[in-house]
Amino acid sequence: MQEQLTEGYKAQAETLMGTVPGADSLRQSALKEFEGIGFPTNRTEEWRYSDTKALRAEEFVLAGTSTSAEIAAPLGETAARFVFVNGRYAEDLSDLGDLWQAMPIRPLANHFMANPDRATELIRGNDGVSLLNTALMRDGLVLSVPAGIEIDEPIEIVHVMDGADQAAAHTRHVIELGEGAEITVIEHFVGDASAYWTNSVLQARIAEGAKLRHVRLQEEGEAATHTAKAYVNLDAESEYYCVNMSVGGKAARFEAHVRVLGEEADAHVDGVSLAGTGQNHDMLTHVSHMVPNATSDQIFRTVADTRGKTAFQGKVTVVKDAQLTEADQSFKALVFDKTAEANSKPELEILADDVKCSHGATIGQLDDKAIFYLTSRGIDPVTARKILVEAFTADALVNVENEPLRETLVERIRVWMASRAENVGAGE
Repeated sequence: MQEQLTEGYKAQAETLMGTVPGADSLRQSALKEFEGIGFPTNRTEEWRYSDTKALRAEEFVLAGTSTSAEIAAPLGETAARFVFVNGRYAEDLSDLGDLWQAMPIRPLANHFMANPDRATELIRGNDGVSLLNTALMRDGLVLSVPAGIEIDEPIEIVHVMDGADQAAAHTRHVIELGEGAEITVIEHFVGDASAYWTNSVLQARIAEGAKLRHVRLQEEGEAATHTAKAYVNLDAESEYYCVNMSVGGKAARFEAHVRVLGEEADAHVDGVSLAGTGQNHDMLTHVSHMVPNATSDQIFRTVADTRGKTAFQGKVTVVKDAQLTEADQSFKALVFDKTAEANSKPELEILADDVKCSHGATIGQLDDKAIFYLTSRGIDPVTARKILVEAFTADALVNVENEPLRETLVERIRVWMASRAENVGAGE
């Protein structure tokens, strides 16, 4: 099967040669490495909790065009909104607002048409999923924010999959922030009920004193496979705030790889996963402290309903010379009954001797005493459970500074709980 898949993806890549100037050799090297390693399995340590059966069973062709896709409503007020349908930029559905006056905005191919040598800066990845993104990328967005520019309203990127059964979209976004620049980027992933694959990579370079807020809402269709990665480099005194919420899809995985390259930089990577029946949600982070005197923080909260599965794998690396590093990691999970599953694998790799690093992980059920406390004050048990889950996830959303956006994410939690709060504990 691996040989058959490789030949299929080779043929797909051939059709894309020349579409992203300067990237052909990168595509070929990524394909060659994919041929050698294939897709990860649950025997691959970093993928031990992920469901990749659909990827290994059959080739996903490149998604075709769609003219009937339903576009999700905006998640709030935005400076601009960019819509990608089946992995292709839909200019007629997008709204640039006045953003084009403040910063260069280009589709992926157009950006490298003027700068083909810069295609070598595209991250290739080191597993079958990211290697295929590199080999098969055909569209994406390049946001280059000049030094000192601050965009107050969020920039929203909407990924829509429609009529793409057994088809895939491999998007690649590039964000470059100049010194002191500041933006908020929202990624929203939605799709229909077909068995499609979304495979997205975002890479960002945050220059000295710049700040990137990155909010992701994954609401893929019920049969979808979702894989996404963020690769972020932080220069001195820069900041990266990432919040990922995973609600949809049959199998979903998000990875954040952050390299702290400048002193006094600050990285926050947080997340919420809500896994219902038959869903598998996995989140992996790796924050690498490469210099002294920088900080990072990770807060993840997951909730698994009947036969749902969540996982968090978080690693912090502090190299030998990265003294005075402060890094914290917190993971907490709720499981609603015996058939639900939550997995945790926190790691600290510390080679420096003057650091403050911590991690903690707990997995449990809703607190009966807390439910009793609320019901004794006139709150019905169903509402009490909703309140407790909302409070449980709140810590992971605190870094969403935009209040309407944060309220939108909280509302997603309320809606998710509304259909199951009455039955929580019924399977015990």
